[in-house]
Amino acid sequence: MNCKRILVLATHCIGDSLLVTTLTRSLRRKYPDAQIDVLVTPRGRLIFELNSDVNQVIDFPQRPKPKDYFQFLRQFGRYDLVVNERVTDRTAIYCLLFGRFRLGVVDEHFGGAWFKKRIYNHHILERQNNEHKMSRMARMLDKIDVEIEPLLVAPQEALPKSVVEQLPSQYLVVHAPSSNEIKQWPVEHWQETLSLLLESGYHIVLTGAPSERDTNIVNSLVSYFPDQSRLVSLLGKLSLPQTATLIKQSLGFVGPDSGPGHLASGFPVPIISVISVAPASKWSPWPYEMPVDRSTNLYHNRIPVKQVHNNVAVLQSERDCVPCDGSKCRISDGIYSPCLTDITPKQVVETVKEMVPLGDESGE
Repeated sequence: MNCKRILVLATHCIGDSLLVTTLTRSLRRKYPDAQIDVLVTPRGRLIFELNSDVNQVIDFPQRPKPKDYFQFLRQFGRYDLVVNERVTDRTAIYCLLFGRFRLGVVDEHFGGAWFKKRIYNHHILERQNNEHKMSRMARMLDKIDVEIEPLLVAPQEALPKSVVEQLPSQYLVVHAPSSNEIKQWPVEHWQETLSLLLESGYHIVLTGAPSERDTNIVNSLVSYFPDQSRLVSLLGKLSLPQTATLIKQSLGFVGPDSGPGHLASGFPVPIISVISVAPASKWSPWPYEMPVDRSTNLYHNRIPVKQVHNNVAVLQSERDCVPCDGSKCRISDGIYSPCLTDITPKQVVETVKEMVPLGDESGE
């Protein structure tokens, strides 16, 4: 295939966009001299604007009007190849308009599958087994004879001097806030977990965005500890690329199913991930540079409670209703979903100690 100009669609949230960096890295390895551009919505720009595999990041409205399509074609023309990892009708239209050759995913359980099969020159079928995104992208690239590079490419930026001065020489990054209530591990569980880790000698660095939700959660953790000699809060002080650098230089990362968890999988650091309603088989952080088996899922849902693959440990409830992928718990009206309260601070702390053992220096 003659691919001098390639467009990759990344109209996702942060976590999904991070996974798409695997596509741009793999395509760059195959086509080192090609023009590789990425079509993004505002959140995707955070992921790709510092990505060395990408020539140009193109902003596009989330709900484009006809004039937006015409303006795009006037400015950029049509690409030799458009790669679309999403299954939406809108992104399929992008492929049809913007690409001479089109690679995508078709979900036969959605309407219009027959039409998308005609749009794409090559496509894969969506598996209904909660296949991990990495395996899915590997199958896509197989269609165009591109070997997958199983690595997320996290944007990186130097830490501010004021932050560097706050950091201990060794520290564990803990990201407590989830993106929504259904995924939020109880604040009380985080408080107990931090207490046990601090007592064990770990230095803890808390991260979070300057949103109301993150601020409330992180501040509730900070105020819980009168002695903060081993606890540093960087709430709202770091950009996404700076957060990546913080994680890269850490002993390890602890957090929920979230963008920062996928950010961490761009580095060979231990990751302890607490997953709730989402399928662990699909959304767990991918182990650093781990080869992809297209035939079977690396992670399983519910059983066992803890799964460890290379540098990643995932904890998830064994309840029969997990994963539900819902926005509201169907069996409880409590503040926290039972599948999250099932995972105990003791389990998380024991996993941290296994994955990130402290030496005689006790993190000093």
